[in-house]
Amino acid sequence: MSYFWSPPNNIKYNVYLTVPCKSCELEPVISRRYSGEILCRKCFFKSFEKNADRELRNQINRLSSSSELKINRIGVGLSGGKDSTVSLHILNMYSRNRGIDLIGLCVDEGIENYRSESLGYAKKQCSDLDVEIRISSYKDLIGMTLDELLRKVPPVASPCSPCGVLRRRSLNNMAKSANVDCMVLGHNLDDFSQTVLMNHSRGDVSRLVRMAPHRHVQSGFVPRLLPLRRLPEQEVYLYAFLKGMNFHDGDCPYAGKAQRNLFRKMLLELENKQPGTRHSLLNGMEKIRENSPAPSELSSCPSCGEPSGGDRPCVFCREFGSFAV
Repeated sequence: MSYFWSPPNNIKYNVYLTVPCKSCELEPVISRRYSGEILCRKCFFKSFEKNADRELRNQINRLSSSSELKINRIGVGLSGGKDSTVSLHILNMYSRNRGIDLIGLCVDEGIENYRSESLGYAKKQCSDLDVEIRISSYKDLIGMTLDELLRKVPPVASPCSPCGVLRRRSLNNMAKSANVDCMVLGHNLDDFSQTVLMNHSRGDVSRLVRMAPHRHVQSGFVPRLLPLRRLPEQEVYLYAFLKGMNFHDGDCPYAGKAQRNLFRKMLLELENKQPGTRHSLLNGMEKIRENSPAPSELSSCPSCGEPSGGDRPCVFCREFGSFAV
């Protein structure tokens, strides 16, 4: 008995299995080196969904108890890719019989030959699940697409930096407009552990404490939850693939210039040599947060009134104030 699987995006992670599922003796589909588990399709689905559901419930309960917030309406950040597609399906299962409304929130950066195709998948996913969808664009926000912005003001470093600022502002604006109580993003374990490592490399402990999933509600800022943060990217892809989900399987044309690529490569090598490294980074970050005071209340930007980390104008106004619509 054998099985071979190679995930997308040039992740060198091939699996050859010659032993049956440890739970039920059926043909396996995955071997988790970080835990020693070998699982068949049915057991993998059960384990994956249990992990995501537990993480979501814990994050919602922690947010609700610390902020006295009742969760009735959740926004789901959607791109049409595998992570947000799986997140939407997990939220759809979670919201059943709980009286929770879902709404898909999509950002159109205006990247030629990329975003329009992926948004088509997001629209179809919401239509199939009867979920409302809203789309906001950078053109609505600053009067130009990302492609146009990068031609007009070439970034000193990676294009991902200005894009991240615009994406966060777009999502927060949409979430507030949709009156959601919190927002779910599809960040997987790889995404999360890379961000932790990047913040460690900068010595930025305060940013580690402020990272999503948020435990407190800040005025003007919609808290974000990450139900997939303990699930590796390979498993998210495998789950979507085996479930027959239709999703956009392409990379942003600007992604190759991202600083994150260096940390992604480092972590994949570390995980290969020392399975469990990604989980250890996550658990270490949680210990730092548990032993740190709650983040201080955000200030209001003197220019736009949106949340800001200090008394001076927020990053959006400093970088894009002259373009804001």
